[in-house]
Amino acid sequence: MNPGGSDTPMSDPQTTIPILELPEVTARIPLLEKIGGDILKLIQRRDEILGQTSSPGRGAGEKSTTLVQLKEELRNLSAKLEDYREEVKELGGILATPDAATMEFLGEIEGCLAWFSWQPGENSIQHWRPVDGDPGERIPLLVREDDLDTDELIYPLD
Repeated sequence: MNPGGSDTPMSDPQTTIPILELPEVTARIPLLEKIGGDILKLIQRRDEILGQTSSPGRGAGEKSTTLVQLKEELRNLSAKLEDYREEVKELGGILATPDAATMEFLGEIEGCLAWFSWQPGENSIQHWRPVDGDPGERIPLLVREDDLDTDELIYPLD
């Protein structure tokens, strides 16, 4: 809710993105898995094309025709990537890093705004980043006991 008391988003770009609960984001994972897989295929194809356009050794005539076709395919891939961005936006999130198909959703962690982070292959939301963090930055939601260095903890009351 904005300061005026209504549920309509404020004009700040970040507040136009809905604030979701973790179960709401988790419920979207089957759709995200499909979109993420498609994005990764698209990025792989883009990288293949970029590799082909920088390789020397073709004849001048063949190169110009092929280059035109590859540039057209790159334009199509770019347009398709924008379609995927819109799809993720319609689900309430952002495509934070296309190369890894990282998708993020605004939520709250301990009362503070944060981005829930998801990548293809993950069956749950396992990462987050601060709102002012870099897109694609991923911090584990749960800290395992093995990850804690208890020797470094200071207990002032002991």
